[in-house]
Amino acid sequence: MVAIKFLALVLAGVATVLGVRVAIDIATERGSTALDRYGRWIADELDKAQIAVSPARASLWVTLTVLAAAILGVLAGNTLGQRIFWIVTLGSGACFIPSFAVSWLQARYLRRVDDQLVDALRMMSNALKAGLNLQQSLELASKEMPPPISAVFGRVVNEITLGRLTDDALRRMAQRVPLDDVRLFADSVLTLRETGGNLSETFAVIAETVIERKKVQGRIKTVTTQGVSQGVIICSMPFALLLLFAFIDDHYLDPFFNTPLGWAMLAAVFILDAVGMWAILKVVKVEV
Repeated sequence: MVAIKFLALVLAGVATVLGVRVAIDIATERGSTALDRYGRWIADELDKAQIAVSPARASLWVTLTVLAAAILGVLAGNTLGQRIFWIVTLGSGACFIPSFAVSWLQARYLRRVDDQLVDALRMMSNALKAGLNLQQSLELASKEMPPPISAVFGRVVNEITLGRLTDDALRRMAQRVPLDDVRLFADSVLTLRETGGNLSETFAVIAETVIERKKVQGRIKTVTTQGVSQGVIICSMPFALLLLFAFIDDHYLDPFFNTPLGWAMLAAVFILDAVGMWAILKVVKVEV
């Protein structure tokens, strides 16, 4: 009887070990697949901003970011509960840091393209008046304009030179550079190529339209900046108070990190704070 019980315990232990091993293997495989997919997405998105990064390097950046956040979480807590909380919180947040960095790089790239678009349109308009055709005016802009707008038009010229249709190259440009003004430029060219018209005058009109829109956007940004600043200050207050109390007394916040009710309250704070910031940004955002 004792031998049967011992054998049952051994089999149960082996089954548990095998189950844990299988679970770890499945989690590792799925995590590796998700990491590779994330790395490819980062590489593809950065390619739109004229930044060459391999998927393997992008995946390495994500891994290092999460590991750094986990180490910071271990150092931030004094008890086991605090360390687990900060590891999970900072590690989860670190997963989104690369996507935020990609969004910031893309936004900076698009701003630079938007700022140079007016000069490029005027240059192409003058080139068309001088007798050049559309492809030659695009090539002139790619050679004479500074980056990144030169790379945008240079890619279009290269695609046309390699045999792609001009209409398809312009559509691909509008997809790579998701700006309203670039899409307006591409749609105008495509329409005029089908129906006929004066491209030079069209480019000049688009340039003036962009200038007027920028003036309106500048006024709106001036008015809404105060609202955004107030929203950031209000939404950062819970975290500032959390750090302040943590410095005043190391054990004052223990109930938040060591009890299920405290975890639930912290989760509610994070969720409500994020929803509040999202609502503020939606209210102050005005489309032109």
